Amino acid sequence: MFFGRGANKVQEPYTLKDTYKTYIEGVDEDSPYFVSYKQYRTICEDFYKQMMNYILEHAGEFKMPYNLGKIYVDKKKIKFSNKKRLAIDWALTNKHGKVIYHLNEHSRGYKYIFIWEKKDFKLKNKSFYRFIPTRANKRRLAQLVKSGNYDYFSRYE
Repeated sequence: MFFGRGANKVQEPYTLKDTYKTYIEGVDEDSPYFVSYKQYRTICEDFYKQMMNYILEHAGEFKMPYNLGKIYVDKKKIKFSNKKRLAIDWALTNKHGKVIYHLNEHSRGYKYIFIWEKKDFKLKNKSFYRFIPTRANKRRLAQLVKSGNYDYFSRYE
């Protein structure tokens, strides 16, 4: 029996190697813009780290070029009336034998999520594009919220 995660929803996602191939096609080897894949990857990783630092530590929003929208952290009040949307605390549920939900008391009843706002998005089929933050960035957001030193805006409440 197989109990793995299963197949990815996107079977052929574009990766950094794909973007490098597209970038390097139009660049001559003697050009100052010619870089190896290793250098390209380092540049992209540094850029992504700075972008997430700005979003997480300064409660900023990153507006992407070419009208691709913006990414930010949003603060939303948990609505206890809709139990389907509440996260189950499995440790306490298993311990007490009844369903117990996370109430986010450490954040005064708010949940914090990354948002990719595609209001200005100019490409077709924008519902097929999605932003999934890395596990490390999700954990970092949780750590910053739990520290109590960081707070984010509630944009649309």
